[in-house]
Amino acid sequence: MLRDFFIEDRLERFRTSAFCNLGESGIRNQNLSELSSYLGLDLRELGGLSLADSPNSGRPDLREEIASLYPGASADQVLVTTGTGEALFLAFSLLLEKGDMLSLFWPAFQALYEVPLFRGARLNPVSLLDRMETGEFGFGEKNLRNLFEEKPKLVVLNHPHNPSGMSTTRTDREVLQKLLQDFQETWVLFDEHYRFLDGDSELGWTGFGLSERSLVTGSVTKCFGVMGLRIGWLVGPKDFIAKARSMKDYLTHTVSPISEFLTLALLRKRNAMQASIRKNLKTNITLFSGSVSDLAGIDFFRAPEGGIVGFPKLDPRLSSGSYADLLWNQAGIFVLPGSDFETEGYIRVGFGETPERFRDGLDRWSAIGSETIARLYK
Repeated sequence: MLRDFFIEDRLERFRTSAFCNLGESGIRNQNLSELSSYLGLDLRELGGLSLADSPNSGRPDLREEIASLYPGASADQVLVTTGTGEALFLAFSLLLEKGDMLSLFWPAFQALYEVPLFRGARLNPVSLLDRMETGEFGFGEKNLRNLFEEKPKLVVLNHPHNPSGMSTTRTDREVLQKLLQDFQETWVLFDEHYRFLDGDSELGWTGFGLSERSLVTGSVTKCFGVMGLRIGWLVGPKDFIAKARSMKDYLTHTVSPISEFLTLALLRKRNAMQASIRKNLKTNITLFSGSVSDLAGIDFFRAPEGGIVGFPKLDPRLSSGSYADLLWNQAGIFVLPGSDFETEGYIRVGFGETPERFRDGLDRWSAIGSETIARLYK
């Protein structure tokens, strides 16, 4: 059966009351007034919006807009879903049966492997921890090849990667293209939730169309601080998308027309928001990188190449859960322990807070002395 979703327990307890929320993996959420101001949107337009069900696949103009993000894609290759969680559930349910092999980079967001395990799949986790400490960019040829060495039914490539912050390089993409030519029976699911914040590019690289058996998931929710819209999508071959739409009828059936309206407006006018968000994100990452030596208990940190999160390594004498609890109790700072990613010895830090809150949070964190941290040593 499905196990508990480990990170959600902490998120539910702390995300709404934290002085400094570094536990979430998205940009600090906006309110509707802030969003409408960014987009130049007159909220009175919502008054004429029908509250009837949207089309099960998603409203046509939204699917057209999403398709335009993927070179060569058409609207009938897009399924609008309730977040990427539903998109992933649909893909796993349609592709995986008992005994099938799934490969993915480790550590991983639990939703990428828990449903496959529930389906009876076997996992081939390829660790990125050693790569994180080399300082080399990208996932590396060896790690990419290891994803395919067991001839899996499905490879999941989450990029930019949560929780490490790694992203693909040109060399990675060339290696991947060659691997997909050699393993033509393997499906690849590119989980691209952070594509809008992949380094300095306006729109990061996508794996869509890399093979006839490639799928892509995406969303605006984390990159733009609009988690409550709960809009995601699945993009892939037309026949696969048709099957996914049919299965979706048993799940959420359709998404909110209000969320679709706001998502469409956001996608069409996202550039100004992206520039502001990217500036704040870079400010926070730079500040954290320069403060690591002042944060007792942190042994190593690699700045993310893309996305919104990083995975600092702890002093080996520390338990990630105890360290996360101490930050909360002593400073009101919320982070996620590596144990919630089934990887002890690390914490996940999100960089989506406002620069003001982030700076104040680091001041509180650095005020926790090494003597206090030492009390946690195993």
